[in-house]
Amino acid sequence: MRGPWRAALALALHIGFFAGSIGLIAGLLLMAGMTFRRDTVGGMKVAFAALVVGAILVIGLRAVLRNRVRPRGVPVDRVSQPNLWRTIDQLVDATDSPLPDEIRITSEPGVTVREETALLGLRTRTRYLEIGLPVLAALTTSELGASLAHAVGRLTGRSRLTVTAHRVLAGVQRTIDGLTAGPVKWIFAGYARLFTAIAVTTTKELVLAGDAAAVRVAGKRTAVMALRKTTAIELGWQDYTAEYLSLAATIGHAPDVLLGFRSFMDHPTRKPALAERAKQAIAEESGELPVRARIDLMKRLKAADKEADERPAFAILRKPRNAVPELEDRLLVDSLGPRMPWPEVARQAGATQSAEKAAQLSAAAHQCGLGVDPTIQGVLAAIHRGHGRDLINPVLNPGLHPSEIDRTAEDTLTELLGCTVIDALICAHRAHHELDWGGPLGVRLANGRPLDPDRLVRPAVADPRLIPGLHRVLVDLGVPLHHTREPAEEPEPVLAGIVSPVQCSGEAYDLLVTDRGLLLLPSDASAAKRLLAGTLARLREAEEEQLSELASSPVSDLQQRTGAQWVDSRDVASARLDQEKTGWSLDLDLYLDEYAMSTLDDLRVASGSKDGVSVLTLHSTADGVEHGDPYHGLAELMGARMEPDEPALSLD
Repeated sequence: MRGPWRAALALALHIGFFAGSIGLIAGLLLMAGMTFRRDTVGGMKVAFAALVVGAILVIGLRAVLRNRVRPRGVPVDRVSQPNLWRTIDQLVDATDSPLPDEIRITSEPGVTVREETALLGLRTRTRYLEIGLPVLAALTTSELGASLAHAVGRLTGRSRLTVTAHRVLAGVQRTIDGLTAGPVKWIFAGYARLFTAIAVTTTKELVLAGDAAAVRVAGKRTAVMALRKTTAIELGWQDYTAEYLSLAATIGHAPDVLLGFRSFMDHPTRKPALAERAKQAIAEESGELPVRARIDLMKRLKAADKEADERPAFAILRKPRNAVPELEDRLLVDSLGPRMPWPEVARQAGATQSAEKAAQLSAAAHQCGLGVDPTIQGVLAAIHRGHGRDLINPVLNPGLHPSEIDRTAEDTLTELLGCTVIDALICAHRAHHELDWGGPLGVRLANGRPLDPDRLVRPAVADPRLIPGLHRVLVDLGVPLHHTREPAEEPEPVLAGIVSPVQCSGEAYDLLVTDRGLLLLPSDASAAKRLLAGTLARLREAEEEQLSELASSPVSDLQQRTGAQWVDSRDVASARLDQEKTGWSLDLDLYLDEYAMSTLDDLRVASGSKDGVSVLTLHSTADGVEHGDPYHGLAELMGARMEPDEPALSLD
């Protein structure tokens, strides 16, 4: 079954979902009334049953219907951005699409329409057109027009039935993702699978309708180029965020996000590399309607090419020199300080990161137990004596596979020693970091010569016999060999995710997975409360708020709570994850001697088969919920120490 008939069947099913619930209640009440005429007591029993069933259905429907789309980003009105709204008006007229209620600028690398609906999509309340700041930075004006035409063109489709069915499909999928464990989710999940199987083709139809609209409005060549560049923008935004926006977060200053991303995307090294990665991603994409298939279909459409406007997309904004910084300030987190140019961001962030790495090397020298002088000269002497591996061991991941330890130790020692050398030169005003949109931050000496710390340090780290030569080079560069930093404090654990609850020694705990260890907090969630959380919206929201509060709290503060149990990663000898009928179990072999960093009650652990090893066992629960990505965090934390049972819960 294809076309509008499939959409009509999906909508009939969805309307029947609500009509059936109302009909069931009405039928029971009617049955109660008829029974009451003949048998008063029997009629009262049927009426009571009708009220109970009706209350359950109303509570369940309320839980299903409370899932809402919340606006994202920053709204722009017609007064502040008349050119943008005028462009949207023209696109809406050209595609015969409904006008968005709001236009919002977001930090997402794309253009999309999100709709706040009633009755899981049967009626639209508010329609948001979201334009990503990365798109404004990297596309041309014509390419932005093609992306906007695609977004609004999907609101029309081939028929109104198809559009409505797809809107309902989005609402159903959003609702099932938002429901926690409980009877409502179990029942609604079955309906969601059936509805999705019928309405899934609507997605393909609307995507193709949007592509056709983009071709009609912007021309075939521009529409295809915009689609290809969108893939490159998504890849580039990930790299830009990790490599450059993180620098601004390091020093707490707001950079020029849009202009920086445009410089990043246009760099002669980045641009062809991203284009090649995007080409490969498009070629490897799978699914019912991959980008390469969409491009082939767009090329077959009959449409004349139109003159392209090669101006940057942000030129569509009114007074972009003022509007862009204002939008960025409203999008960025409040904790960032005053705006700072990118070159100065790079200089200060590079200096801060080098100082942090120098402090880590100093901490390793203090913790390694070799009596190493934490200065550069002391570290060089330790490496020359062949103690480099032992020196750096305290900062290595305990979960490393044995085959990776030597390579990782060399890489880590090279990085920390190289950064310490740079930190010494910066403190002596002999070097500084400089911005490079084509790669990592560069280091330039006071005389203008570039310096590569990895190339300088690695040969001697790999071959300690070269340490005297490195010593002479550092002296010639003017590196203060007595330079050191105060040892870095124990890093604050970073939360990966939460599983709530798990069972440990017969008691319920919230399991917090961090990059430094596992934290168990006593949970007050009973099985009855957990089941009701899947039915009553208030309880579900309260549970989500509680988990969000845990996720936002410093782990060091949570460790001080009464009954908290901390399993430090450095105390874990091995771990085993077993898949069971009702979930999973995790066995941790721990070294809990006088040097242990874990804080566990003796009642929570049992003696293992090996001498000096204790065993801690955790069990999942049938009504457990997850927050974040705890299983991926667990895999990263345990590394080679994890022995998953096959077939087991995926930790990827």
